[in-house]
Amino acid sequence: MDNFDIAIVGGGPGGYVAAIKASQLGYSVCLFEEDKLGGVCLNWGCIPTKSLLHSAEFIEKSKNYGLSEEVLKKITLDMIVQKSRQASENLSKGVTSLMKKNKIEVFKVRAVPKKSNDNFIFNIGDSKNITSKYCILATGCSPRKLMDMEFDENIWSSKEAMIPKFLPKDLIIVGSGAIGIEYASIYNALGANVTVFETQDRILPQFDKDISSEAKKIFEKKGIKFELNATIEKINKKNKSVTVNYNNKEITSEALIVSIGVVPNIDKDITDEFSLNLDKSGYLETTNEGMTNYNNLFAIGDISGGPWLAHKASHEAINCINFIKTKKNTHKILENNIPGCIYSIPQIASIGFTEEQLISKNIKFKKGNFPFMANGKSQTINNVHGFVKTLFDAKTGELLGAHLIGPDVTELLSTFGIAMTAEATEEDFINTIFAHPTLSEAIHESVLSAFDKPIHF
Repeated sequence: MDNFDIAIVGGGPGGYVAAIKASQLGYSVCLFEEDKLGGVCLNWGCIPTKSLLHSAEFIEKSKNYGLSEEVLKKITLDMIVQKSRQASENLSKGVTSLMKKNKIEVFKVRAVPKKSNDNFIFNIGDSKNITSKYCILATGCSPRKLMDMEFDENIWSSKEAMIPKFLPKDLIIVGSGAIGIEYASIYNALGANVTVFETQDRILPQFDKDISSEAKKIFEKKGIKFELNATIEKINKKNKSVTVNYNNKEITSEALIVSIGVVPNIDKDITDEFSLNLDKSGYLETTNEGMTNYNNLFAIGDISGGPWLAHKASHEAINCINFIKTKKNTHKILENNIPGCIYSIPQIASIGFTEEQLISKNIKFKKGNFPFMANGKSQTINNVHGFVKTLFDAKTGELLGAHLIGPDVTELLSTFGIAMTAEATEEDFINTIFAHPTLSEAIHESVLSAFDKPIHF
């Protein structure tokens, strides 16, 4: 029997970061992962989709610069997919190396902890048992099914959409959140006729309304169609096609992508064994440090609820291990300060309160907006769509929210994240010198706009 201080179930961005941090603090650590290290994000989500989007953006830009269709046809679907798979493979190997470097023992098996006096015990086959004092669950989530339909060659989850066996002429996407919009951008750039369904009255319903409105305008100019307030009544599969009946209408396509959220990967054997508390949505209830209601059993990442983001899971991992080490409450993760990014074409980024949330809370605020068309760098790269929107407390000047759509805004967002962590005010932004010509100047001008001091607009 092998004994460890900490056993971690799941090798995604929460699990492997927790393992590395624990090892750095002197704990003996083992990690169970039945698939590739890196989890869904690295292998089937964040990383490969960004590769696909990069290829899609290249194709789109090439069209704008006059490259012929004949030239672009030489960039095949197989080439694009292979490039994305290689990026994931490279990074997964990197995580494997980090495990070895930090002396973390990795078991490539499915593991379910059981009670063993004051410890946890894992039976991993061949009569071999592993014990640990602490256990951290980081098993992530899986795509939610639509009407309990299985994913196959025509009905795709995000995974099937990432490695398609064919390029559909017509494509339906159900859900206009981050995943749906990213795939809409990918397949639109590749030449598919894309229609996106959304049950609410606007796309990207979790984002600021100005962002939603601008995004819809830009995407529609690219040829993407939207069906809002859509209630899907029936789905029929026939002759390698999918027909969707909705709002007394119907539409047929060669493929359908389901992007309507996720469900937690929580083994019922675990919840029964430890009598774990679940919230009304089926996620594990935890403290800020990841503690469940069972002593020394922790849960981090997607299985403890949203937002379902890799960087949130990694941050929770650090908090969790620090708590195990110090037994002190760690810095509370403020959900409002977690950045949200969509790597569509154009990109979308958001942090803090939306304008609608501030109005509902009766918080008085100042609003700034600066369009990228007035930005020198945007003009030089021929990418002038979108804007930077900033929201500040009217009394104190505290930054309350930032919402961006346009070129490389996912990279610009961290400036606002640092500012919110540092409790920066409008004066800090105004007195900062931004390099010229850069996209970041739009940040400066948006702040100036909020306080009626814009220079270039």
